[in-house]
Amino acid sequence: MTEDMKQKEIRLRKELAQVKSLNQNAAMSRKTERNLDIAGVPLDTTPKPAPSSRDIPDVITLPPKRRGRKENIPW
Repeated sequence: MTEDMKQKEIRLRKELAQVKSLNQNAAMSRKTERNLDIAGVPLDTTPKPAPSSRDIPDVITLPPKRRGRKENIPW
């Protein structure tokens, strides 16, 4: 009887391994890729300058920030 139990255990282990591999393959095949054609990336990605106060009538804005003379120096 112990031989039958060992054979049954081996058979069940093999079946379990087959089912696990099938489930893993099915999960990998169901994975979809993101499509960035419709949303996310705008068609025109060129940098646009900020409007100045003379571009918009009746608006007073702050002057544009000047860039520091020392770039990437923390002190």
